[in-house]
Amino acid sequence: MGRYPFLTCAKKFLSARGQTYAEATTKELRRRYRRMEKDLKMLVQNGKATSANPEKMSVEDVLAYISLLKSRGLKEKAIGHNLTALKNLLDYMGNPSVQRFKAKYTFAVPKSRSPRLPAMDDRDFQTILRKASSIDSLDWKRLRAYSLVVLALCTGMRNKELPLCQVCDLHIDEMKVKAEHVKGEGTYGQAREIAIRPEAREILVKYIRARNKLVAEKSPGNLSLFPALRGKGDGYLSSNGLENMKRLVESEMGAKFDLRMCRRTYGQKAIDEGVSTEAVSQLLGHSTTKTTEDYYCRMRQDTAIREAHNVWQVPKSYPDAKTPKIESRFEVTGYV
Repeated sequence: MGRYPFLTCAKKFLSARGQTYAEATTKELRRRYRRMEKDLKMLVQNGKATSANPEKMSVEDVLAYISLLKSRGLKEKAIGHNLTALKNLLDYMGNPSVQRFKAKYTFAVPKSRSPRLPAMDDRDFQTILRKASSIDSLDWKRLRAYSLVVLALCTGMRNKELPLCQVCDLHIDEMKVKAEHVKGEGTYGQAREIAIRPEAREILVKYIRARNKLVAEKSPGNLSLFPALRGKGDGYLSSNGLENMKRLVESEMGAKFDLRMCRRTYGQKAIDEGVSTEAVSQLLGHSTTKTTEDYYCRMRQDTAIREAHNVWQVPKSYPDAKTPKIESRFEVTGYV
C-alpha cells in the first residue's frame, strides 16, 4: 500500500461509506484519521507498536494507541470517539483487533456515559411557532429557515436527514414524512416514516406553496425539500447552509439551540403527552428503547406520579388531612 497504508485504507473506507456519513462527519473523520496515522507511526518508530497498517494492527497495537491518548490527559469521551473511528476502519479492512482489545483489556476501554441533555423550553418552542406563523410567504429566506426548524421540532429528524429530505417525502395530507437517508444508511440504518406534530401544518402548507413556485422558476426538477437554489449542483443544502438557517431563527428568538435539541424536544413532548416509549423510539429511529431513555427522553417524574395516582385512583388531596408543621427535624408529629 505504499508509504502511507493507514491513510490509504482510511480513504478507501470513507469513499465506500459515501453518503452514509454527513459531509461534516466525513471532514471530521479525515482530520481524525490523519492525527491517528501520525500517532501510530510514532508508536511504531518508538517500538511500542508493531504496525500502523489497519490490516495488520494487533490487539496490543490498539492498547498502545489508547494508552498514548490516556497519557495525554484526553477525556474518556474523546478517547471513545477515536476508538470507535479506529474500530470502524479496522472492521472494514477485515481486522477484528479492536473488538478483541475490548474483550481482552476491559480495564483500558474508555468508559463514557453522556448525560441526557434537556429538551427545548416550551416558551422557546411557542416563540418559534408564533414567529413562523407571521412570516410572509414572499419572505423566502425566513420562511425556509423557520420551516426547517419547525419540521425538526415536529419530527425529530436528524441533522443529516433534514437536508437530504426530498419534497416527495413530505405528506402533509397524512401528517407524516419519510426519512430515506438515515444514520447507518447502507448498513444497519433503515428508512422510516415519522409522524409530524400538528403545530407544523400551517407553516408547512405555506412553505410548500412558496417552495414549489420558486423551484419552478429557478430550478426546475429540483427534488430537495429545502433547496439551496445555487444554480449548480444537486441543489441540496450543505452543512453550513443548514447551520446558517438555524442561526437566523436563533438570532430572532434570542435563544441558542441546536438541531439535536429539536430532536430531543420532539421525543420529550411525545412522552409527556402519553405516547409510549416504544412508539417514540420507533419514530426517532432507535434500535432499542434504551437509547431513547438514556440519551433523548423519558417520562418525567411528575408525569409518572400523576399516572400512578390515576391508576390507583388516588384523589388530588384529602380534605381531612393536614401536613404537620415541623419546627425541628427531630420533631415528628402524626397526621390529624
